[in-house]
Amino acid sequence: MSLKDGGAATAADAAPRPRKYLEKIGDREWELLEARLDVDNDVALWSDNPRLQTSLAVGDFASETQLMAALRNSPGYDTLKRSIEDLGQMEPVYVWRSDPSAKFIVFEGATRVCILRELNRKHQSGPKAGKFRMVRAKVLPENFSETERAILLARIHVRGTGVRAWGRYIEAKFIHDTVVDGDRPALMNMSEMARHMEKSLSWVQRLRDAYQFAQKFVEHVDNDEAQQLAAKNFSVLEEISKVTTLGSQLRDYDNERFDVLRADVFGMVEKDVFKEYRDARFLKEFYDDPDKWAQLKSGEKHIAARLATEVKSNSGSLKSKIAGLEQQIQRALDRAEIEFSEDDVECLERAIAKINGQLHPGVRPFRVSLKAMTRALVEASLADVRSLEPHERTEFQEALDYFQGLMSKQAGKAA
Repeated sequence: MSLKDGGAATAADAAPRPRKYLEKIGDREWELLEARLDVDNDVALWSDNPRLQTSLAVGDFASETQLMAALRNSPGYDTLKRSIEDLGQMEPVYVWRSDPSAKFIVFEGATRVCILRELNRKHQSGPKAGKFRMVRAKVLPENFSETERAILLARIHVRGTGVRAWGRYIEAKFIHDTVVDGDRPALMNMSEMARHMEKSLSWVQRLRDAYQFAQKFVEHVDNDEAQQLAAKNFSVLEEISKVTTLGSQLRDYDNERFDVLRADVFGMVEKDVFKEYRDARFLKEFYDDPDKWAQLKSGEKHIAARLATEVKSNSGSLKSKIAGLEQQIQRALDRAEIEFSEDDVECLERAIAKINGQLHPGVRPFRVSLKAMTRALVEASLADVRSLEPHERTEFQEALDYFQGLMSKQAGKAA
């Protein structure tokens, strides 16, 4: 008999209702119920957890024991363990299952589950006994797709910061596997990925290309530790893949003319000739100097750092200073030693205008400006659009309409 019938309250009547979360994931809002699940009996770790892909042997099926061992070695594990032991679980994990008789798969929060299991075994008796047995979880619905799962993980781990943030290599692998056709069709295109992560399209493209380059390095190394080595050297590999002229040649995988060059560069990375990724920025200068290139190929550890210092010290001409300006600005930004303002941008634009005025007669300044505008549009994010004032949007739309009118006239003449 229920309370409606005037009877006594039952245990079911007195039990609190599950907490509900309304979350925007992808293009729709989801209602997620919170559940308390037994960390040993109700949940299972996800063997395809992106964070662990460089910790487990390629092609091996990861058991729970292997996964937990890898999680214990992940960055921030001990700090999070101390926090949970002192304060308890602060944030729920995300779980999903398609079969009501199966365990819930932990799609996000595996580290917390691993810690709770460890603490539950540690505190079998005493005041904390049983405190860590249950994990709070947001239950994803059965119809939650792979694409929506990718969006959820990107939102938490790519846009996130601190212990939740994936390393650069894992970010790149995740993006590549999501937007490139492989063993399965791509889950989304790069524009969609950029929109969901609130990143620029060029940022997504760079990481996709850098990961493909890193996989060529893995093929070159060709041993069981190749993936770990690629992850360790990913910042160097990414920098090499972006180097002017040489970067595009090294990424021209179908052109056998560059196979030897690529093998030489991968050999340098494997032998640890680059002390840090900034040294790789001078790869074109090294390549243009036969003596420096020969020293790099010798494989002496960290020799690129000394050669980079030589290149920088010999850059006394105005053209050399202009060529090195981008790297100087980047180093200043990396060290957070300076904040730039709109005045700095305007100063650089005036200098660029003077250079444009002295370009070869066959090079029209408009083409240079158009390249810069095109690059700016490709790199724009949703946050950039939101930051625009109404008059800025109006001025841009008017300019775009005018230019499209010129393009239409040109198309009519060509026809």
